[in-house]
Amino acid sequence: MNLQRAWRRRWVAILLLTPLLLSGCSVLQGGRLLSPQMAGLEPVAPRLYIEAGDDEREQARRGAELKAALARAEAAIRQAHGEVRSRPVVHACFTEACYAAFGGRGSVAKVLGDHILLSPRGLNWHVLAREWSHAELRSRLSWRGWWHMPQWFDEGLAVAISEAPEHSEAHWRWLVAHDVARPSVQGLRRLRTLDQWLAAVHRHGEDQNAQRRARGEPELHPVHTAAGHELRAWLQHAGTTGLVRLIDQVNAGTPFDEAYDAAAPQAIKAAEPTR
Repeated sequence: MNLQRAWRRRWVAILLLTPLLLSGCSVLQGGRLLSPQMAGLEPVAPRLYIEAGDDEREQARRGAELKAALARAEAAIRQAHGEVRSRPVVHACFTEACYAAFGGRGSVAKVLGDHILLSPRGLNWHVLAREWSHAELRSRLSWRGWWHMPQWFDEGLAVAISEAPEHSEAHWRWLVAHDVARPSVQGLRRLRTLDQWLAAVHRHGEDQNAQRRARGEPELHPVHTAAGHELRAWLQHAGTTGLVRLIDQVNAGTPFDEAYDAAAPQAIKAAEPTR
């Protein structure tokens, strides 16, 4: 067990200091999360740091809100997995300058190993649960399991657990009603790597929402919403037992598609045309 913990700590350090996983952050910027107080954050609860401010009353209010959001996010992870194994450290920025100083640019939040970095646009339980879901799944995967777990499942599970309105069933129905191009089930299941996932996000225009907001147009989230739609139906049938079994089977070497289909065969849908 001590060897396992030591390996996990080394693995976390590798994740934090790998530029690829920092999505463009420098090693130095990502590494600042290891010493948050030296980087201008202050602790308000175990595993929770917030950007320092001069107004004590405002800081107390922000800290209380984030603690409540953290508790709700943890409850969502527990409901999906049956228990919570990961204990990520959360770093909350209230200004874009703070977020950029840690290497976050453009995104709402990032998960870096066992650290979650929140932008001023991500200070809610939905974003926390989504990023925590990535950390929780990673904590449950062996090296073999992590290598063979497809990106679409990781993302879809996070969407389903976080219940974010922008990726909800209501948004799915809106996309269908307005005939917005979205990945089919087969198309989703081909998005196995991060590069393939990001290419689909770009292809479906999901990375253009800032421009849509500026023009007063509705945002579109077809790729994330399609993954969430698929995973919600799968989880309804597979449940916590099926999710845990799938992770264990993939860790043991069972091909992902085989484990996924066996866990909830009644939830496997007929394909839509890929568009």
